[in-house]
Amino acid sequence: MNFSRKSLCSTQAQHRYVPPYERLLRRNQAWKPKKVKLEAELQEEYRQGTLTPFQQPQNYRCYYIHERTDILLIDELIDQAKITKHYSMDTEDDALTHKPATLQVEYIKQNLSSIIIIIEVQYLPSSTSPLFRKIQQLCSIIFTSQNYIYSWGSALQELSKFQPFQLFNTNIAIIENDIQYLYDPHEKKSLQMTIRYEFQEYLNKIATLAEWACGLDLMLGTYLPLDVVGRERTYRLHEEKKYRSILQEYAINDVFAVTKLAYKMNLIKFTTLPSTIQYEPISDDEDELQIQSELSINIEPQYEELIVHVTDELEENELFQQQEDIEVFQPNQQISIINPMKNFHHILGIDENYPANEHFELHYRNASSVPQNILNIERDNDMDLQSLPEIMKLHYSHEPDHLSMPQHQTQQLSSRTVTVHVIDEPQVSNLNHLGPTTETTSTLTLKQIRNRKINRRHRANRYRYEVIRHVYKHFNIRQIKRILKSMDIYYVNINMVRHTLFIGLKNQKLVDEVEKLLHDRLFTERHYHRLYR
Repeated sequence: MNFSRKSLCSTQAQHRYVPPYERLLRRNQAWKPKKVKLEAELQEEYRQGTLTPFQQPQNYRCYYIHERTDILLIDELIDQAKITKHYSMDTEDDALTHKPATLQVEYIKQNLSSIIIIIEVQYLPSSTSPLFRKIQQLCSIIFTSQNYIYSWGSALQELSKFQPFQLFNTNIAIIENDIQYLYDPHEKKSLQMTIRYEFQEYLNKIATLAEWACGLDLMLGTYLPLDVVGRERTYRLHEEKKYRSILQEYAINDVFAVTKLAYKMNLIKFTTLPSTIQYEPISDDEDELQIQSELSINIEPQYEELIVHVTDELEENELFQQQEDIEVFQPNQQISIINPMKNFHHILGIDENYPANEHFELHYRNASSVPQNILNIERDNDMDLQSLPEIMKLHYSHEPDHLSMPQHQTQQLSSRTVTVHVIDEPQVSNLNHLGPTTETTSTLTLKQIRNRKINRRHRANRYRYEVIRHVYKHFNIRQIKRILKSMDIYYVNINMVRHTLFIGLKNQKLVDEVEKLLHDRLFTERHYHRLYR
């Protein structure tokens, strides 16, 4: 028994816990005593007030990238990378294994908070996982020929060590800015001493020989002691967390120091980037009439908006049925259309988001009875009958001799105006006793009517294959477009009605793929606060 206890005590003595920071100090003393002496001198200058601590930017965000990183965070970083041209970078190798451990990159923003990412390459996800492909995409966007990369030493040489991890293309093409060489081409100075000379600041470099592959992010859980409880566990947790905090500070400061020198040397010059959002093509007439249409149709806010889905085959049938339901009328005659199932907006280009139970009135009247502020529809002499809207065809079919009338009569007849009235639902209760309504008039040229009709038909066809998702109320369409583009989802058309998102796609295969990509965690309240808190 005594022998057994002695052996147990000996084993415990041999495996006595040594805090990682203490191991680091011992390693520095054994491997680089001159460096330890220089560090002590700089610390003494700091205590005497000759040097101040290295000053970080006031506002910045730091993110770790590894196997447990949320893929939504990678999407946001990709989105930010697409609008960033300048980056600073640094790398760290593990002192014990001599293998690459971390890749630190700063997004340099003009008048905005910087973003720091620390990629822990020893804890990357499986190369076949969607998360890894997203990390690959992020690195490929950052390290491209269009971006400026600032580093202390050769960036290409530093990045070559990370080729086995397949984070970016084998042949990296970047605009490299070696701050060390540009600062003094004849002598290689240390980053620490350069910061001391230029800014009179102390840049702590104690952690150069640290165990960088230990897993810096607490989310990895590598700091948790095994088979230890009580005070010993509490002590170890404190030491492990403190050690990782020191390493994070070191990694961030090295990148910020490079950026600080690049600014000092006037190397960073910002340019205005073009917008990355591609909007759908719309005719000039459609654009000009957008404000008019908003003013001409007054829809009460309590009605639910509709998205009308139309195919070419259905449209022909509906227009044919529309003609059967409308009687032939005289120029001063009033027509009331109440059937909500008729796609009346295809005839006059009325906005798709109209209420199903609204009551539309059409008035054709002579030009003499139209107010002066209303533009008249003038028929082009070269235009054939087929190019006219269906309702106007009915009028011409009723009086076929109009086409052969004298010039002054033709001009008078062509000066008909189309007036659209929106009447509240209670007013339609008795069609024979319609009360007075406030008229809001929208007058369109024949070309504009035709263009609007074509645009509405094309837009409807773009939603033939669609994905529908409910979105959190604070998301706007611009934010959603950026998120979709960062996920490589290229849509034909997109629209958001209230809090429902409609994504038009090219074919059913894309619909199936997008359905898988847009999982339930996207566009939620938690997703919004993660991106825009």
